Amino acid sequence: MGRVTTRTGDGGTTRLWDGTPVPKDDPRIRLNGALDETTSALGLARGLAPLSLKEDLERLQREISGLMAYVARGKKDAAVPDAAGLESWIERLLAAYPVPDEFLFPGDTAVGGALHLARALSRRAERDALPLAREGILAPDAMRYLNRLSDMLFVLAVAADREAMVERITKNVLKTVSRENGSRSSLSRENAKRLLAAMELAAEQMGVPMVLAVCDGAGDPVAFLRMDGALPVSLTLAPKKARTAVRLRMTTAQLTSLVQPGAMLYGLTGDPDIVAFGGGIPLRRGDEVCGGVGVSGGSVEQDIAIAEAALAAWNENE
Repeated sequence: MGRVTTRTGDGGTTRLWDGTPVPKDDPRIRLNGALDETTSALGLARGLAPLSLKEDLERLQREISGLMAYVARGKKDAAVPDAAGLESWIERLLAAYPVPDEFLFPGDTAVGGALHLARALSRRAERDALPLAREGILAPDAMRYLNRLSDMLFVLAVAADREAMVERITKNVLKTVSRENGSRSSLSRENAKRLLAAMELAAEQMGVPMVLAVCDGAGDPVAFLRMDGALPVSLTLAPKKARTAVRLRMTTAQLTSLVQPGAMLYGLTGDPDIVAFGGGIPLRRGDEVCGGVGVSGGSVEQDIAIAEAALAAWNENE
C-alpha cells in the first residue's frame, strides 16, 4: 500500500486522473467531494441496513464511484452510469415500496435517516455539477444521472424505513413466540428418533438422499440425520426449516407466499435464519406448537412429502 500522507497537496492543489494539477477548489474537485460525501453516507446506511437492501446500496456506491472516475478524467466521451437504468431501478422499488402521500421527515429509522442524508448530499453534488455542465465539461448523461440519483436515494430511504420496521416487528414477534414455545411442553428425544425413522424410511422409498432435522418447541435441535449422498447445503437448510416452522407456527410452504413483494411478511427473509420454501412443518399438541421437522435434499415437493411423513407419524401417537 502506498503512503497515505504524501504532502503533495500542502500548497492547496491536487491532480486529476491524467495527472493535471488543479486547485482543490476546482469545480471538478468540489463535485467529486460532494459525491464522496454522498457515497460515504451510503456506506453508513449500508452498515445499518437490513440484509435485503445491502446489495442494492453497494451497487449504488459502485455506480457513484464510476461517476467520480468520469469526473476526475474530465472527458466528455468517458463512460457515465446509465440514467435510464436508474429510472428502471426506481420503478421496481416503487412497485414494492409505494411512497406515502405525505411529507416525510427523516428519522423513523437510522438507515432511512442515513439515506436521506445521502439524498441531500447528492443534491449538493448536482448543484456543484451545473457550472461544469455549462462549460461543456460534463456530458448531458452525467447531469441526467445526478438528477435521478436524488430520486433513487429518496425511494431507497422509503424502502429502508419499511424494511427496518418489518425487521424490528418480526424480531419482537419471534422473540415472543420462542419464549412462549419454550415454556410449553416439548417433544422428547424418543419421539424425535421416531420421527427421524419415519422420514428416513420415506426418503429411502423415494430414492432421494435427504438431511432430516427435528427441533423442540423453542426451535432448538433435538435430532438430526444426514443420509449418505445428501447435498452439503442441506446440512444448514433442514434445521433452519424446522426452526422457521416452530418460530412462525406455520409450514415453510405456507410462508412462501407471505414473503413475496407486497405481502404481509415481505422483507422477513432478511433474517438469515428464516427459510421460506417448503420442507418445514410445525408439530402441535392441541393448540401448542411443541416442535418442528425440517427436510432438505430433494425438490420442494419431495421435501414437503418427507416432512409430511413425519407429521403423519406424529399424529398417530397424539
